[in-house]
Amino acid sequence: MNNAKAVQNSLKPGRWVNTSCKMCLFTCNTRVLVSDDGVVIKVEGNPSSAANGSALCPKGNAAILRHYDPRRFKTPLKRTNPEKGPGIDPKWVPISWDEAYGIVASELKRVREDDPRKLLPSIGDFQKEWLWGWPEVFGTRNVFTSWSNWCGGGYHSMNGFINSSFNAVTDSNYCNYWLSNGSGDGFAAHLQVAAQARAVADARVERGMKVVCVEPRLSVPAAKADEWIPIRPATDRFFALGLCCVMVEEKLYDAQFLKMDTNAPYLVGPDGYFVRDREGGVYVWDAAEGRAKLWDDASVKEFALEGEYRVDGVACKPAFQRFKDILKDCTPQKMSELTTVPAQTIIRVAREMAKAAQIGATITIAGRTLPLRPASYIYYRGASAHKYSTMSNHAFKLVNMLLGNIDAPGGHGGMARKDRIEDTYGRIKAGENGMIDPLTHVLGMPPGFSYPPDESHLGGYFPLGWIPGHLNHEVLSNPEKYDLKYRPDTLLLCHSNPLWNLPGNRATWHRIMRSMRFIVAIDIIPNESNEFADVILPNHDFLECWNMRMGDTTHAEGVSLRQPVTEPLYDTKSEEEIFYELSERLGILEQWNEKMNRMFGFHLKPELLLEKARKYTDKEIARRKGLLWNGKDLDWYVERGHAVTLRPPEQWYRPWEGLRLRFYIEDIVRTRDDLKRKMEEARVPIRHEWDWECYQPLPLPLLDPVHKEPPEFDLYAITFKEIQINFGETLGNPWIDDIVYRDPVHATLLMNAKTGAARGLRSGDFVELISPYGRIYGRLALTQAVHPETIAVSNSLSRMASQQSGVRQGGGHFNELLPANLENTDACSSQLESVARVRITKVSIRPEDLPSNSVFAHRSTH
Repeated sequence: MNNAKAVQNSLKPGRWVNTSCKMCLFTCNTRVLVSDDGVVIKVEGNPSSAANGSALCPKGNAAILRHYDPRRFKTPLKRTNPEKGPGIDPKWVPISWDEAYGIVASELKRVREDDPRKLLPSIGDFQKEWLWGWPEVFGTRNVFTSWSNWCGGGYHSMNGFINSSFNAVTDSNYCNYWLSNGSGDGFAAHLQVAAQARAVADARVERGMKVVCVEPRLSVPAAKADEWIPIRPATDRFFALGLCCVMVEEKLYDAQFLKMDTNAPYLVGPDGYFVRDREGGVYVWDAAEGRAKLWDDASVKEFALEGEYRVDGVACKPAFQRFKDILKDCTPQKMSELTTVPAQTIIRVAREMAKAAQIGATITIAGRTLPLRPASYIYYRGASAHKYSTMSNHAFKLVNMLLGNIDAPGGHGGMARKDRIEDTYGRIKAGENGMIDPLTHVLGMPPGFSYPPDESHLGGYFPLGWIPGHLNHEVLSNPEKYDLKYRPDTLLLCHSNPLWNLPGNRATWHRIMRSMRFIVAIDIIPNESNEFADVILPNHDFLECWNMRMGDTTHAEGVSLRQPVTEPLYDTKSEEEIFYELSERLGILEQWNEKMNRMFGFHLKPELLLEKARKYTDKEIARRKGLLWNGKDLDWYVERGHAVTLRPPEQWYRPWEGLRLRFYIEDIVRTRDDLKRKMEEARVPIRHEWDWECYQPLPLPLLDPVHKEPPEFDLYAITFKEIQINFGETLGNPWIDDIVYRDPVHATLLMNAKTGAARGLRSGDFVELISPYGRIYGRLALTQAVHPETIAVSNSLSRMASQQSGVRQGGGHFNELLPANLENTDACSSQLESVARVRITKVSIRPEDLPSNSVFAHRSTH
């Protein structure tokens, strides 16, 4: 197909090249039209893909203007201006690659010989996640970013606990009731949205699938839903617990699933641990015979879900009973007071979901009879990115578990990653006492415990956490309090913009950046962070390089090829070449190859192992990854562009058949007690400040700290993204900007019309939002499409002054409103709080006094 002449969608003659997109992290399959003289003319979805097919989102289409962006770094650059700060000209001068490598290697060698922990890495290329392993080879587990923690702190670990998955999806093949809570799945964000949007649309047209959306803003999913339910920000867990209460009290749950496919019948003692015999076997209660038996005793006639018992003198209850006890404080009436969702709405939605789930129904697929549960609760960052994120994600899962829909047709499924076509979904393995073995950190385990801490973000204190990079703000500002024995002085940036993605006070982050003795950045275009760099190592654009990766798809699997569609436009290099060269100069080449062998899974096919003393190109590594997947060589992928096929039903539906899922997560109790013991033994000074309440085996209706801010902060500020700016730094791209800033939703601060009018505010007013931690300003728009207590701020308004002249400035970064401290961090998952309490004040700003590139300098147009 690479040589086939274009016959449609063409402005001039050319050839189609099959490749994959990198405008976000999800690797949609694409084909690119390149003219005979080597100019990229068009990018579109690849019709042969079982994932996104011919569909492609705006970001993918706009890849052309990323490729031809005149602001791209074109050659290695060296800073000549010692002064650093936002908007300060670095006064770059071009240098050769040899000089650039020499400077960078010398500085990295210096810090490695002194103390490798003094390096702060910020590596953000999600399509080459293996690069995240390079700092560990260098000798540090520090991380100076919060890219995975922002959205997935409690989300990914909980998916791993429940069904060894990485992401959660709704099976649109059979679903008839789609409850969306703080998620753009299927409409505007996440998991190859172009593909999901088509599947959801088909389900609604062909089967009449009902969509109910719960969130504070009339988002794209809410606007397209059958029903929008506005909710007070950061109260989604209470909504889920209210649903659970109704389902349990009215017995609208799948008792057979709970008894046979989960640990809900396992007996739990007063210490929170399962009641075991001397060999470690867990007891259940046989209600038919009125006595305790081991969970795998074939004579058990009736697994008890409710009741109170004594086993070997120990008082105990089934896990389900413990949850039922919690739900006494989670009535729809009580949850309504917290969420502002009417109690009758909570009751109605619970009943609707249970009815739609068709509990007891079955379906035969590929000769296998399966439970049919066509109702699902899907959620993501908006619902879960809060202080008690672990408990929130668990609550959402429990709604689905009560319906018996986990990995069932039409229900709530898991999406996992694997290296080879032969591997089972999620590397499903049997764990202890009949339960599935959890896979909580598929991208690598957190660092081990250490005191004094080895990590400036306290990563070793979060054994279930996901990169709490935001805590660099706290620790580096108070190193004595945390007994940090070293001071980081070198920063490595690679496709990362921490000054944009980290919450907390900007001035503090600027001070930390200025304190770095040396900063190197590997990147394509200027941004707020790399303008602090001392050396720029320019990277290929994705249309100029190779990669092989399996994207996060919903119903499909298989690796996708990225291949060059043009020769490099400038004097740039691939990440592979850059990190190999630095590894060789630092004397860690062999260790780097060993690390990559493990991360790629090449040990599964020894003939693919990288030789320790060799450097490899991006093309050679891509070839090996393709061979690992299905044994096909690179030519096969070059012609087709991908190996993406529909996921086999046996891997999509109940791949854990015969194992039990975790209704009750004893592992969290065990992890808490182990960490508490280590902190006590080490006499960690902050051990009594640590929020041990975050570690719960079942979710509780605890109030997050954001709800306890001083009463003068009487509104909630939320931030949001949509498909055109989701999962990617695409602002500054003219095509993206054109569709973003013409939309008032993305060019104003959104406030409820009645709330605004009651405060004497009008659309067009300039206002300031002030939180306990920072402030931003912007032009106000009054609308009915926002919860009465909410101010909604588009992510498009978060950019600041930088050398990227194409980026339009907002009125300050939303993250300035957020805390970056332990109090507002989930001590279990490391999730940061994403909602701020604010007060609003009208201010006098004339548009003509704003910077010329300000979003607010001119009124947006429809």
